[in-house]
Amino acid sequence: MIAIDRYAEWFKATALPFWQQRAWDPQSGGFLESVNLDGSPVFGDSRRVRTQARQVYVFARSHLAGWCNGHDLAVDGYALLEQRAKAPDGQDGWVHRLTDTGAVESPIRDLYDHTFILLAQAWLFRLTGDARYRHEADSLLAYLDREFADPAGGYAESLGGPQLPRRQNPHMHFFECMLAWHEVSGDQSYLDRAEAVLELLGSYFIDQAGGYLVEFFDRTWRPDESDDGIVVEPGHELEWVWLLDAYQRTGRSVSDEMATRLFQHAHEFGLNRHTGFMMSASTSAGRPIEGGSRTWVQTEWLRGALARHRCGASGALAQAEVAATQLLKWHIDPAIRGGWIDSVDARGSQTADRIPASTFYHLLGVVLDVEKTG
Repeated sequence: MIAIDRYAEWFKATALPFWQQRAWDPQSGGFLESVNLDGSPVFGDSRRVRTQARQVYVFARSHLAGWCNGHDLAVDGYALLEQRAKAPDGQDGWVHRLTDTGAVESPIRDLYDHTFILLAQAWLFRLTGDARYRHEADSLLAYLDREFADPAGGYAESLGGPQLPRRQNPHMHFFECMLAWHEVSGDQSYLDRAEAVLELLGSYFIDQAGGYLVEFFDRTWRPDESDDGIVVEPGHELEWVWLLDAYQRTGRSVSDEMATRLFQHAHEFGLNRHTGFMMSASTSAGRPIEGGSRTWVQTEWLRGALARHRCGASGALAQAEVAATQLLKWHIDPAIRGGWIDSVDARGSQTADRIPASTFYHLLGVVLDVEKTG
């Protein structure tokens, strides 16, 4: 596991110190949305609430793992985000986007954002032992049940924003944060909520004939085809692979067939044959839509392969080593120490002009899975 171990060491010894020094906005507070490729701060851009919540999560979990002193960054980051983004207009829920000085830029209530608020709250609860984080999370879940619940199943995309297409992705992250809340609390009710998303996965998100993950839907969960056909994102297929493994390890039962088919489809149709990395998006038959790579797609490939290895799948550890090699080759090694080249095109040429902070959440996830694998 040469490449896997080298990646894990890079994250702990290089990336975490890099971001501890650069994550916080020294002018207006809060976490920067991105830094320049040389590591200098980017001021004046919008601040997505989900990015702020992801950074809270990263520093909370990294502190708990003993990899950095992230306690104050996590606690202070959440406190400032709560002050700025939670019901600033007197309406329930968290707004979608802030200016870099903390003013509300978009008051939309977005499902995807709220899933990461829930994830941050879970690990702040574990970090501090403060029960108010659990109270806030349960209040937020009640809000989603009350305001976002959709008669066709699942949750609406947003309040005050676009409703279509419906997406599997926010529901996948809702599943993730329910697993997190079960992990930090032991409460089985969170797994019951996760199980409701599994029903959507089995009934709608996975195409039963092709075994691939559908991204976009109409109001009643019928696949929404673009001009290119049905859009498939291999990174999300692989993300579900490790999430299904995590669910199985709670003691609840889930068929291994879903993870097996998703993993196989991603490998059969998602690889860029010219570069060797996992591409960003294709049709269900493997015709490239976005043949380039994002950093997060390669991290999910690596996490999915490690999960399959833990399940005893033949050759999965070797595939994980290939994924780590691709992640290092195209995204980590060409960048400033501690940063990454976040996107390359289908031939491997760099297209990123900044280092987005939101990706740090994905990079942490790999190390967590390496630790689980041993």
